[in-house]
Amino acid sequence: MSIARDGQKKGGWKTDAPVFTIRANVARMKFSPTLAMNERVGRARGEGRDILHMGFGESPFPVHPLIREALAEHADKNMYLPAAGLEPLRAAALGYFADKFGFDASGFSAVVGPGSKALIYALQAAVEGDLLHPVPSWVSYAPQAGLLADAVVPVRTRLADRLHLTASSLDEAVTNAQREGRHPTKLILNYPNNPSGLALKAERLKDIAAVCREHGLLVISDEIYGLVTYAEDHVSIARFYPEGTIVTTGLSKHLSLGGYRLGVALVPPNGKAVLDAVRRIASETWSCAPAPIQYAAVKAFERDPRLEAHIAACTRIHSLVSRFVRDAVVEMGVEYPELDGAFYCFPDFGVFRKKLEAQGVTTSERLAEHLLEKAGVATLPGTAFGDEPGNLTLRLSACDFDGEAALAWHAEHPDAGSEAFVRGCCPNVARACERLGEYFRE
Repeated sequence: MSIARDGQKKGGWKTDAPVFTIRANVARMKFSPTLAMNERVGRARGEGRDILHMGFGESPFPVHPLIREALAEHADKNMYLPAAGLEPLRAAALGYFADKFGFDASGFSAVVGPGSKALIYALQAAVEGDLLHPVPSWVSYAPQAGLLADAVVPVRTRLADRLHLTASSLDEAVTNAQREGRHPTKLILNYPNNPSGLALKAERLKDIAAVCREHGLLVISDEIYGLVTYAEDHVSIARFYPEGTIVTTGLSKHLSLGGYRLGVALVPPNGKAVLDAVRRIASETWSCAPAPIQYAAVKAFERDPRLEAHIAACTRIHSLVSRFVRDAVVEMGVEYPELDGAFYCFPDFGVFRKKLEAQGVTTSERLAEHLLEKAGVATLPGTAFGDEPGNLTLRLSACDFDGEAALAWHAEHPDAGSEAFVRGCCPNVARACERLGEYFRE
């Protein structure tokens, strides 16, 4: 870079145009589709447009008073903490999640970071090799691998398999990748899944664990939605493959604390080298998660009955609202399984292909844009989650409602069904589904 200083201009230096070369793998990156859509909707609403938001998955409930009080109590904590996190928080989080997720925590260690997203990136950075990437998957896994110049090996899924990999599809993907000279060492699982709202059941997890063990894979199991499950208790793959599984989770989904940026990774006994690597990465990047947040977060793991009841109520509401969206999609003639958790579904609107083609809509990206333009409904295209462009898939998020009002309505109507609940206190979700129906019927 050169800067000319021969001729100062009023208000600043006259300069040659400096040239900064961006790394190629960074230049290829796009801005996170979920964050981009959220910002776009925010701007449109600020301009007075009536946009219904199914494009961002942010749990909308208020901060529970116990957490708010704990944060206020520790607002004076202004010192750096250990890179791995506050020791009482690490111990409490490990015990809490191991109990909730059904695995033996003996010998496991915990590391705390500024959100599970940063921890997943650090884990990918710490371990050499290519990434096995089930499709569809959350938007950030593959770009993070790209930042590290790791190859991404897609593992395609089918609706018949509930949009999750199987033991056989995983084994085939590993074998084919090795035959092609690639070196897959890491697998990211996410369940209940973003974007599908579907989970992996224990029997399939056992079979997947056997394949992982055979190939010596590291499983980064993103279980951030593990406490937002509707009917069955969440079971971690760490129960069946403890020696090779690192569980990541946090507070953002079940406690609606996304902005607190507090994530946890649970590392098995033989993962000490990985744990040490993540600590070193933390020491040179984020240093530590914010101290007041860490101190306040200890309260989240004390199993206070009031907080546990709050989590149960929020999960119940998510189930009612998400099922309303799923049922609306099915009523349009689109096949989709019953949901297991989280607050999404990922339908394929291919049944409307001919009608959409007549309007110039042939890809999921164009479908999402057309919906936003014509119906005022924000969604995300399947390509954001790794799907093929020609598949007319969209991720629909069921979070566009007032969480505080929904909790109050739920307290007064604890037995309300999905239809009554959404019609009673989630007008934006109801309107969005009506607009979707009108759009596809036209």
